[in-house]
Amino acid sequence: MDIIVAFEKWLTRILEWILVAIFFIFFATVILMVVLRYVFNTTIIGANEGIVIAFVFTTAIGGAVAISRREHIAITYFIDKLPKRLNTAISLLGLALVALINAVMVWQSIYWIERTGGFMMPAMQLPQIVAQISIPSGCGLAIVYCLIKFILLVSGRESCNAIQTSERFTEGPMET
Repeated sequence: MDIIVAFEKWLTRILEWILVAIFFIFFATVILMVVLRYVFNTTIIGANEGIVIAFVFTTAIGGAVAISRREHIAITYFIDKLPKRLNTAISLLGLALVALINAVMVWQSIYWIERTGGFMMPAMQLPQIVAQISIPSGCGLAIVYCLIKFILLVSGRESCNAIQTSERFTEGPMET
């Protein structure tokens, strides 16, 4: 198996398990908070803030995984009508633009974190960087997935239709 495809599958599997773990913690915390509030008339200080942070991380990681699984938003009706070479070129341009947007977000978030990351969160008394780091990490993962898809598309190991839709294609060269 190709090392790039193997790396992508490995990374996706790890990120999906991280998402499952975060969702489980998210779910368990919400259930615990409801029981504590309505049965014992108490709460866990900072739990609501923790749930919000968990949600932010799932969004950031999930956005990157969506690129890998080809489940990102794409309207391909007109692109699919184009000749194969032009279709491939537009697919490459789309991946490059998604990577560029994510690179700008990483760049801007670093400045933002430098300025505000040291401030403490009110309830948990953790620095805000704990939540803010989700933006550059999620966007960085999205860039990695865009680069992987770009390489696979250029090398002919993946069809441009596989990049734009959630259809699954078998491994091997692109159909001609």
